[in-house]
Amino acid sequence: MEDKKTLIGGILESYEACVSGIVLYCITELPFPLGVKRIIDLIKGNRSSYIINNELHLLASFSTLPGFTRDQLSDLIDLFINKGLLRVEMFVDDGEETPVVSITPAGRKYLEGQISEPLHILDILMDKDNPDIAEDDQDLYYKLKLARRQLAEEYDYPAFMVCSEKVLREMCDKKPMEPDDLLKIKGVDMAFMKHYSKQFLYVIRQYVTREKGS
Repeated sequence: MEDKKTLIGGILESYEACVSGIVLYCITELPFPLGVKRIIDLIKGNRSSYIINNELHLLASFSTLPGFTRDQLSDLIDLFINKGLLRVEMFVDDGEETPVVSITPAGRKYLEGQISEPLHILDILMDKDNPDIAEDDQDLYYKLKLARRQLAEEYDYPAFMVCSEKVLREMCDKKPMEPDDLLKIKGVDMAFMKHYSKQFLYVIRQYVTREKGS
């Protein structure tokens, strides 16, 4: 039994390393910097006009993970940024700054096999419950996470640039339904309030109203 567990553990680690390597390799293969949204389009094999016109569909990493959801790939990119394997930089194009993703020296070392530490990406791929969130609030957590993902897609940001996981957990715990209450959460500033507060407050109000009515 122990040998079987060891074998399965090794297979899963190899799978995690393979998926992680594909995502990181995609970044190194880009002919010019891209934001998260277009990187995901590339990996999933989305033949958008942008992808075709810039011949990105000819890259080896095009359509390498078509079965993964946008949420999964976005969460993986966020994880790699948090682990220091990727970084976000501001790229100036036609006088406008846009956030793009690039690989770090640590990311290149991981690709070259110089870093063997497991990244533990299966929790993201399997969409497991967040152990830091009360069981009754898991549904709210996923709704808030979805709102963050939609906002990140709209602005073409990594999700953490909208707000951190800690802010999501605080919103789950305190359930602020008014702007003043939301502003009391550490990590929420006036820029967040201006651009994102309406979406998050709407989700929380809908959740609390539904729970009280049930």
